[in-house]
Amino acid sequence: MRSADPAGGAGFVLRAARAGDEDAVAGLVAQAFSDDSHRPGLAQAWPEDPAVLRRVAERTGDGALLATATLRLAGQGWGGRVVPAAALAGVAVDLTARGRGVGAALLADAFAAARAAGALVVALIPSTHAFYRRSGCGTAGRRPVYAIASHQLRALPRPAVRLVHRAATPADAAAVAALVAARSVRGNGGLDHDVETGGAQFVSERAGRVVGWCALRRRPSTRSLYTVVVHDLVAADAEAELAIWRDLVADEPSASQVHALLPTGSLLEHHLPRQTEPVEDSTWMLGLLDVPGALAARGYPAGVSARVRFDVDGTATTLHVADGSGRTAPGDPDADGPAVRLSGADLASVYAGHLDPVAAAHAGILTTDPSTAGLLRTLFAGPPAVLDRPF
Repeated sequence: MRSADPAGGAGFVLRAARAGDEDAVAGLVAQAFSDDSHRPGLAQAWPEDPAVLRRVAERTGDGALLATATLRLAGQGWGGRVVPAAALAGVAVDLTARGRGVGAALLADAFAAARAAGALVVALIPSTHAFYRRSGCGTAGRRPVYAIASHQLRALPRPAVRLVHRAATPADAAAVAALVAARSVRGNGGLDHDVETGGAQFVSERAGRVVGWCALRRRPSTRSLYTVVVHDLVAADAEAELAIWRDLVADEPSASQVHALLPTGSLLEHHLPRQTEPVEDSTWMLGLLDVPGALAARGYPAGVSARVRFDVDGTATTLHVADGSGRTAPGDPDADGPAVRLSGADLASVYAGHLDPVAAAHAGILTTDPSTAGLLRTLFAGPPAVLDRPF
Protein backbone atom coordinates (compact mmCIF):
# COMPACT_ATOMS: atom_id res chain seq x y z
CA MET A 1 0.00 0.00 0.00
CA ARG A 2 1.48 3.37 -1.02
CA SER A 3 0.44 6.65 0.51
CA ALA A 4 1.36 10.22 -0.32
CA ASP A 5 2.56 12.39 2.54
CA PRO A 6 -0.27 14.86 3.33
CA ALA A 7 2.33 17.47 4.30
CA GLY A 8 3.68 17.46 0.78
CA GLY A 9 7.08 15.96 1.59
CA ALA A 10 8.40 12.50 0.76
CA GLY A 11 5.88 9.70 0.35
CA PHE A 12 5.83 6.50 2.38
CA VAL A 13 4.87 2.87 2.00
CA LEU A 14 2.96 0.88 4.61
CA ARG A 15 4.05 -2.75 4.84
CA ALA A 16 4.63 -5.72 7.14
CA ALA A 17 7.90 -5.60 9.06
CA ARG A 18 10.45 -8.13 7.87
CA ALA A 19 13.79 -9.60 8.88
CA GLY A 20 16.37 -6.85 8.93
CA ASP A 21 13.98 -4.24 10.38
CA GLU A 22 14.71 -5.19 14.00
CA ASP A 23 17.26 -2.47 14.74
CA ALA A 24 15.27 0.30 13.05
CA VAL A 25 12.09 -0.70 14.89
CA ALA A 26 14.02 -0.87 18.18
CA GLY A 27 15.33 2.63 17.54
CA LEU A 28 11.83 4.03 16.98
CA VAL A 29 10.52 2.38 20.14
CA ALA A 30 13.49 3.59 22.20
CA GLN A 31 12.98 7.14 20.91
CA ALA A 32 9.24 7.11 21.67
CA PHE A 33 9.38 5.50 25.10
CA SER A 34 12.89 6.41 26.34
CA ASP A 35 13.57 2.70 26.75
CA ASP A 36 17.26 1.81 26.41
CA SER A 37 16.43 -1.90 26.35
CA HIS A 38 15.13 -1.35 22.80
CA ARG A 39 18.02 0.69 21.47
CA PRO A 40 19.60 -0.38 18.17
CA GLY A 41 22.29 -2.99 18.50
CA LEU A 42 20.44 -4.89 21.23
CA ALA A 43 17.52 -6.00 19.08
CA GLN A 44 17.17 -9.73 18.51
CA ALA A 45 15.71 -11.43 15.48
CA TRP A 46 11.95 -11.79 15.76
CA PRO A 47 10.76 -15.36 16.28
CA GLU A 48 8.20 -16.77 13.89
CA ASP A 49 4.81 -16.16 15.48
CA PRO A 50 1.64 -16.02 13.35
CA ALA A 51 -0.17 -14.34 16.25
CA VAL A 52 2.08 -11.26 16.05
CA LEU A 53 1.54 -8.66 13.33
CA ARG A 54 4.23 -6.00 12.90
CA ARG A 55 3.55 -3.08 10.58
CA VAL A 56 5.87 -0.24 9.56
CA ALA A 57 5.84 2.93 7.49
CA GLU A 58 8.86 3.15 5.17
CA ARG A 59 9.93 6.39 3.53
CA THR A 60 10.15 6.14 -0.21
CA GLY A 61 13.52 6.97 -1.66
CA ASP A 62 15.89 5.95 1.13
CA GLY A 63 13.85 3.17 2.81
CA ALA A 64 14.12 4.69 6.32
CA LEU A 65 11.45 3.51 8.77
CA LEU A 66 9.25 6.36 9.94
CA ALA A 67 6.79 4.51 12.20
CA THR A 68 6.03 1.11 13.68
CA ALA A 69 3.16 -0.72 15.42
CA THR A 70 2.75 -4.25 16.74
CA LEU A 71 -0.43 -6.26 17.30
CA ARG A 72 -0.83 -9.58 19.06
CA LEU A 73 -3.89 -11.63 18.13
CA ALA A 74 -5.79 -13.02 21.12
CA GLY A 75 -9.25 -13.68 22.48
CA GLN A 76 -10.90 -11.18 24.82
CA GLY A 77 -13.76 -11.84 27.23
CA TRP A 78 -16.96 -9.88 26.64
CA GLY A 79 -20.30 -10.79 28.19
CA GLY A 80 -19.23 -14.35 29.00
CA ARG A 81 -17.90 -15.07 25.53
CA VAL A 82 -14.44 -14.82 23.99
CA VAL A 83 -14.29 -12.37 21.08
CA PRO A 84 -11.41 -12.51 18.55
CA ALA A 85 -9.22 -9.52 19.37
CA ALA A 86 -5.88 -7.84 18.81
CA ALA A 87 -3.74 -6.12 21.44
CA LEU A 88 -1.96 -3.06 20.06
CA ALA A 89 1.39 -1.91 21.46
CA GLY A 90 4.70 -0.34 20.46
CA VAL A 91 3.20 2.43 18.33
CA ALA A 92 6.06 4.83 17.58
CA VAL A 93 6.55 7.59 15.00
CA ASP A 94 9.90 9.20 14.25
CA LEU A 95 10.15 12.78 15.50
CA THR A 96 10.81 14.10 12.01
CA ALA A 97 7.66 12.46 10.63
CA ARG A 98 5.14 13.62 13.22
CA GLY A 99 2.25 15.83 12.19
CA ARG A 100 2.29 14.50 8.62
CA GLY A 101 -0.39 11.82 8.90
CA VAL A 102 2.11 8.95 9.02
CA GLY A 103 0.89 7.69 12.40
CA ALA A 104 -2.78 7.80 11.42
CA ALA A 105 -2.08 5.99 8.16
CA LEU A 106 -0.04 3.33 9.94
CA LEU A 107 -2.78 2.82 12.55
CA ALA A 108 -5.43 2.38 9.84
CA ASP A 109 -3.13 -0.11 8.09
CA ALA A 110 -2.50 -2.02 11.33
CA PHE A 111 -6.22 -2.20 12.10
CA ALA A 112 -6.91 -3.46 8.56
CA ALA A 113 -4.24 -6.16 9.01
CA ALA A 114 -5.77 -7.26 12.32
CA ARG A 115 -9.25 -7.33 10.80
CA ALA A 116 -7.98 -9.41 7.87
CA ALA A 117 -6.47 -11.83 10.42
CA GLY A 118 -9.88 -12.30 12.04
CA ALA A 119 -9.82 -9.81 14.92
CA LEU A 120 -13.13 -8.07 15.63
CA VAL A 121 -11.93 -5.69 18.35
CA VAL A 122 -8.64 -4.05 19.28
CA ALA A 123 -7.45 -3.23 22.82
CA LEU A 124 -4.71 -0.77 23.74
CA ILE A 125 -3.26 1.32 26.54
CA PRO A 126 -3.08 4.83 25.02
CA SER A 127 -0.33 7.39 25.22
CA THR A 128 -2.82 9.99 24.00
CA HIS A 129 -6.58 9.47 23.86
CA ALA A 130 -7.25 11.98 21.10
CA PHE A 131 -5.04 10.22 18.55
CA TYR A 132 -6.71 6.83 19.04
CA ARG A 133 -10.20 8.26 19.35
CA ARG A 134 -9.84 9.73 15.85
CA SER A 135 -9.25 6.15 14.70
CA GLY A 136 -12.48 4.90 16.30
CA CYS A 137 -11.28 3.80 19.75
CA GLY A 138 -13.13 4.71 22.92
CA THR A 139 -12.30 4.49 26.62
CA ALA A 140 -13.11 0.98 27.85
CA GLY A 141 -12.10 0.99 31.50
CA ARG A 142 -9.46 1.75 34.07
CA ARG A 143 -6.34 -0.05 35.28
CA PRO A 144 -6.15 0.72 39.02
CA VAL A 145 -2.71 -0.28 40.31
CA TYR A 146 -2.24 0.02 44.08
CA ALA A 147 0.68 -0.13 46.45
CA ILE A 148 -0.27 -2.83 48.96
CA ALA A 149 1.60 -3.31 52.22
CA SER A 150 3.27 -6.72 52.29
CA HIS A 151 2.26 -7.30 55.91
CA GLN A 152 -1.40 -7.07 54.85
CA LEU A 153 -0.88 -9.90 52.37
CA ARG A 154 0.86 -12.02 54.98
CA ALA A 155 -2.23 -11.62 57.17
CA LEU A 156 -4.57 -13.16 54.59
CA PRO A 157 -6.28 -16.45 55.57
CA ARG A 158 -4.18 -19.59 55.34
CA PRO A 159 -5.45 -22.25 52.92
CA ALA A 160 -6.82 -25.49 54.32
CA VAL A 161 -4.49 -27.39 51.99
CA ARG A 162 -1.04 -25.94 51.44
CA LEU A 163 -0.15 -25.09 47.85
CA VAL A 164 3.17 -26.01 46.23
CA HIS A 165 4.70 -23.10 44.29
CA ARG A 166 7.32 -23.64 41.59
CA ALA A 167 8.75 -21.96 38.51
CA ALA A 168 6.53 -22.34 35.45
CA THR A 169 7.71 -24.46 32.52
CA PRO A 170 6.50 -24.71 28.91
CA ALA A 171 4.59 -27.84 29.93
CA ASP A 172 2.34 -25.68 32.13
CA ALA A 173 1.13 -23.47 29.27
CA ALA A 174 -2.12 -25.38 28.62
CA ALA A 175 -3.11 -25.45 32.29
CA VAL A 176 -2.39 -21.74 32.70
CA ALA A 177 -4.28 -20.90 29.51
CA ALA A 178 -7.31 -22.76 30.89
CA LEU A 179 -7.18 -20.72 34.11
CA VAL A 180 -6.96 -17.47 32.16
CA ALA A 181 -9.80 -18.52 29.83
CA ALA A 182 -12.06 -19.28 32.80
CA ARG A 183 -11.32 -15.83 34.21
CA SER A 184 -12.13 -14.21 30.85
CA VAL A 185 -15.69 -15.55 30.80
CA ARG A 186 -16.29 -14.40 34.38
CA GLY A 187 -15.49 -10.79 33.55
CA ASN A 188 -14.97 -8.30 30.75
CA GLY A 189 -11.77 -7.20 29.03
CA GLY A 190 -9.48 -10.10 29.94
CA LEU A 191 -7.13 -11.36 27.23
CA ASP A 192 -6.06 -14.92 26.48
CA HIS A 193 -2.90 -16.20 28.13
CA ASP A 194 0.30 -14.87 26.60
CA VAL A 195 3.46 -16.86 27.34
CA GLU A 196 5.45 -13.65 26.72
CA THR A 197 4.00 -11.94 29.82
CA GLY A 198 6.92 -10.19 31.50
CA GLY A 199 8.62 -11.11 34.74
CA ALA A 200 9.38 -14.39 36.46
CA GLN A 201 6.48 -16.82 36.15
CA PHE A 202 5.31 -19.33 38.74
CA VAL A 203 2.58 -21.92 39.01
CA SER A 204 0.87 -23.17 42.16
CA GLU A 205 -0.25 -26.78 42.55
CA ARG A 206 -2.75 -28.45 44.85
CA ALA A 207 -2.78 -32.25 44.93
CA GLY A 208 -0.60 -32.26 41.81
CA ARG A 209 -2.94 -30.03 39.77
CA VAL A 210 -2.09 -26.50 38.61
CA VAL A 211 -4.56 -24.17 40.35
CA GLY A 212 -2.76 -20.84 40.00
CA TRP A 213 -0.26 -18.80 38.02
CA CYS A 214 1.60 -15.60 38.76
CA ALA A 215 4.00 -13.38 36.80
CA LEU A 216 5.99 -10.86 38.82
CA ARG A 217 9.26 -8.99 39.02
CA ARG A 218 11.27 -7.23 41.69
CA ARG A 219 12.05 -3.54 41.23
CA PRO A 220 14.58 -1.55 43.33
CA SER A 221 12.92 0.54 46.03
CA THR A 222 13.92 3.34 48.39
CA ARG A 223 11.66 1.92 51.11
CA SER A 224 13.08 -1.58 51.22
CA LEU A 225 15.33 -3.89 49.22
CA TYR A 226 12.79 -3.97 46.39
CA THR A 227 9.13 -3.66 45.42
CA VAL A 228 7.26 -6.66 44.06
CA VAL A 229 5.39 -5.79 40.85
CA VAL A 230 2.66 -8.25 39.88
CA HIS A 231 2.10 -8.43 36.11
CA ASP A 232 -0.73 -10.96 36.38
CA LEU A 233 -2.19 -13.46 38.83
CA VAL A 234 -4.99 -15.95 38.28
CA ALA A 235 -6.32 -18.88 40.27
CA ALA A 236 -8.90 -21.63 40.02
CA ASP A 237 -10.74 -20.59 43.20
CA ALA A 238 -10.70 -18.09 46.06
CA GLU A 239 -8.64 -20.28 48.41
CA ALA A 240 -5.89 -20.73 45.83
CA GLU A 241 -5.86 -17.03 44.94
CA LEU A 242 -5.49 -15.91 48.55
CA ALA A 243 -2.74 -18.47 49.10
CA ILE A 244 -0.75 -17.18 46.12
CA TRP A 245 -0.99 -13.60 47.34
CA ARG A 246 0.03 -14.67 50.82
CA ASP A 247 2.81 -17.16 50.07
CA LEU A 248 4.27 -16.17 46.72
CA VAL A 249 3.79 -12.43 46.36
CA ALA A 250 4.40 -11.06 49.88
CA ASP A 251 8.19 -10.92 50.23
CA GLU A 252 8.12 -9.35 53.69
CA PRO A 253 10.48 -8.09 55.11
CA SER A 254 12.56 -7.72 51.90
CA ALA A 255 9.75 -5.87 50.14
CA SER A 256 7.51 -3.54 52.10
CA GLN A 257 5.15 -3.00 49.17
CA VAL A 258 3.53 -4.90 46.36
CA HIS A 259 2.26 -3.06 43.27
CA ALA A 260 -0.68 -4.86 41.69
CA LEU A 261 -3.80 -4.31 39.61
CA LEU A 262 -6.74 -4.27 42.00
CA PRO A 263 -10.07 -4.11 40.16
CA THR A 264 -13.20 -2.92 41.92
CA GLY A 265 -14.97 -5.86 43.56
CA SER A 266 -11.98 -8.19 43.30
CA LEU A 267 -11.30 -10.88 45.87
CA LEU A 268 -8.19 -9.19 47.21
CA GLU A 269 -9.96 -5.83 47.54
CA HIS A 270 -12.61 -7.60 49.61
CA HIS A 271 -10.06 -9.05 52.04
CA LEU A 272 -7.69 -6.11 52.47
CA PRO A 273 -8.44 -3.60 55.24
CA ARG A 274 -7.41 -0.79 52.88
CA GLN A 275 -5.22 0.02 49.89
CA THR A 276 -2.34 2.21 50.95
CA GLU A 277 -1.96 4.42 47.87
CA PRO A 278 -2.68 4.33 44.13
CA VAL A 279 0.44 4.26 41.98
CA GLU A 280 -1.38 4.19 38.64
CA ASP A 281 -4.95 4.73 37.51
CA SER A 282 -4.63 4.83 33.76
CA THR A 283 -7.37 4.14 31.25
CA TRP A 284 -7.36 1.66 28.41
CA MET A 285 -9.20 1.82 25.10
CA LEU A 286 -11.16 -0.45 22.79
CA GLY A 287 -11.94 -0.21 19.09
CA LEU A 288 -14.50 -2.21 17.12
CA LEU A 289 -12.66 -3.29 13.97
CA ASP A 290 -15.83 -4.91 12.60
CA VAL A 291 -18.96 -3.40 14.16
CA PRO A 292 -21.48 -6.06 13.03
CA GLY A 293 -19.04 -8.89 13.83
CA ALA A 294 -18.15 -7.52 17.26
CA LEU A 295 -21.79 -6.99 18.22
CA ALA A 296 -22.71 -10.51 17.12
CA ALA A 297 -19.76 -12.19 18.87
CA ARG A 298 -20.33 -10.63 22.29
CA GLY A 299 -22.41 -12.27 25.02
CA TYR A 300 -25.55 -10.61 26.41
CA PRO A 301 -27.71 -11.07 29.54
CA ALA A 302 -29.79 -14.24 29.50
CA GLY A 303 -33.53 -13.74 29.32
CA VAL A 304 -33.32 -10.45 27.42
CA SER A 305 -34.75 -10.14 23.91
CA ALA A 306 -34.17 -6.99 21.92
CA ARG A 307 -33.80 -5.43 18.49
CA VAL A 308 -31.81 -2.22 18.19
CA ARG A 309 -30.72 -0.36 15.07
CA PHE A 310 -27.37 1.41 15.33
CA ASP A 311 -26.31 4.27 13.07
CA VAL A 312 -22.54 4.31 13.53
CA ASP A 313 -20.78 7.09 11.64
CA GLY A 314 -23.47 6.91 8.96
CA THR A 315 -23.60 3.10 8.58
CA ALA A 316 -26.70 1.29 9.87
CA THR A 317 -26.53 -2.11 11.60
CA THR A 318 -29.40 -3.90 13.36
CA LEU A 319 -28.63 -6.03 16.43
CA HIS A 320 -31.00 -8.85 17.41
CA VAL A 321 -30.48 -10.32 20.91
CA ALA A 322 -32.10 -13.49 22.30
CA ASP A 323 -31.03 -16.23 24.73
CA GLY A 324 -27.77 -14.48 25.58
CA SER A 325 -26.62 -14.30 21.96
CA GLY A 326 -26.60 -11.63 19.30
CA ARG A 327 -26.85 -11.57 15.54
CA THR A 328 -26.62 -8.63 13.19
CA ALA A 329 -27.95 -7.59 9.82
CA PRO A 330 -27.56 -4.49 7.67
CA GLY A 331 -29.88 -1.83 9.04
CA ASP A 332 -32.41 0.23 7.14
CA PRO A 333 -31.86 3.87 8.15
CA ASP A 334 -35.54 4.61 7.46
CA ALA A 335 -36.99 1.61 9.33
CA ASP A 336 -39.23 1.98 12.36
CA GLY A 337 -38.21 0.79 15.82
CA PRO A 338 -35.51 1.61 18.39
CA ALA A 339 -32.55 3.43 16.88
CA VAL A 340 -29.27 4.74 18.29
CA ARG A 341 -27.00 7.24 16.57
CA LEU A 342 -23.40 7.55 17.79
CA SER A 343 -19.76 7.43 16.74
CA GLY A 344 -17.69 4.26 16.47
CA ALA A 345 -15.52 5.38 19.38
CA ASP A 346 -18.55 5.92 21.63
CA LEU A 347 -20.08 2.59 20.59
CA ALA A 348 -16.82 0.91 21.67
CA SER A 349 -17.18 2.56 25.10
CA VAL A 350 -20.81 1.40 25.36
CA TYR A 351 -19.79 -2.11 24.23
CA ALA A 352 -17.24 -2.20 27.06
CA GLY A 353 -19.81 -1.06 29.62
CA HIS A 354 -17.70 2.01 30.41
CA LEU A 355 -20.03 4.60 28.85
CA ASP A 356 -23.50 4.43 30.41
CA PRO A 357 -26.04 4.87 27.58
CA VAL A 358 -28.57 6.71 29.78
CA ALA A 359 -25.99 9.26 30.95
CA ALA A 360 -24.55 9.46 27.41
CA ALA A 361 -27.99 10.24 25.95
CA HIS A 362 -28.50 12.96 28.55
CA ALA A 363 -25.09 14.43 27.65
CA GLY A 364 -25.83 14.35 23.93
CA ILE A 365 -23.06 11.83 23.22
CA LEU A 366 -25.55 9.47 21.61
CA THR A 367 -29.00 10.09 20.20
CA THR A 368 -31.89 7.80 21.12
CA ASP A 369 -35.11 7.76 23.16
CA PRO A 370 -35.07 7.11 26.95
CA SER A 371 -36.51 3.60 26.61
CA THR A 372 -33.82 2.50 24.16
CA ALA A 373 -31.10 4.06 26.29
CA GLY A 374 -32.35 1.95 29.22
CA LEU A 375 -32.39 -1.13 27.02
CA LEU A 376 -28.76 -0.52 26.00
CA ARG A 377 -27.83 -0.19 29.66
CA THR A 378 -29.27 -3.67 30.24
CA LEU A 379 -27.66 -5.22 27.15
CA PHE A 380 -24.13 -4.01 27.92
CA ALA A 381 -24.24 -4.22 31.71
CA GLY A 382 -21.61 -6.24 33.51
CA PRO A 383 -18.57 -6.01 35.74
CA PRO A 384 -16.13 -3.16 35.04
CA ALA A 385 -13.97 -4.03 32.04
CA VAL A 386 -10.38 -4.64 33.13
CA LEU A 387 -7.36 -5.26 30.93
CA ASP A 388 -5.71 -7.83 33.18
CA ARG A 389 -2.10 -7.29 32.15
CA PRO A 390 0.10 -4.98 30.10
CA PHE A 391 1.32 -6.21 26.73
